[in-house]
Amino acid sequence: MNTKNLILTSLFTISLLIVLTSLGSFKTTIQFKKEVELFKSNNEIVSPIPMYMYENIEKYSTEYNIPKYIAYNISYLETRYQGPFHWGYNPSQISCVGALGPMQIMPGTAKLIQKRRVPNEILKNDIRLNIEISMKLLRKLYNKYHDWGIVCGCYNTGRPMINDYARYCVKNHDYQNKWIRPTIL
Repeated sequence: MNTKNLILTSLFTISLLIVLTSLGSFKTTIQFKKEVELFKSNNEIVSPIPMYMYENIEKYSTEYNIPKYIAYNISYLETRYQGPFHWGYNPSQISCVGALGPMQIMPGTAKLIQKRRVPNEILKNDIRLNIEISMKLLRKLYNKYHDWGIVCGCYNTGRPMINDYARYCVKNHDYQNKWIRPTIL
């Protein structure tokens, strides 16, 4: 993350804390601080986790030319990510078939995309890397099939197909309708 984005994110977070502190009781502020987990990189706080997810989806979907609605629909379907204010979001999920992290990447897929083995703990917990691998995979699949429906079905099952998952990803252009909105207490 560049310095400008880090400063803006920090200012936003501090402003949000000040607003919540001034509007609510001390108890509300404590509750807010308990609910908002911060993502750390090299033991340095970067952003609250849902905002860090948002920043990286924005960055890598742009870098790999993935439509935003596809990227966010996949993040919603895979781990129920509901936008930058989804304070209770848990990105370190593991599926019943072994897919890891916020975009539910299979370890074998990560190895194929990265051209090296990525340790499961890193794949599960490194939000930035997990999202980047996901966007690289989506770009690779799109370059092969030239159809977002087939790409999303393949992302979901490992096989080129159009299933309900793929139909949802392609048809839901209003991906923000599932997002949690900030509320003033």
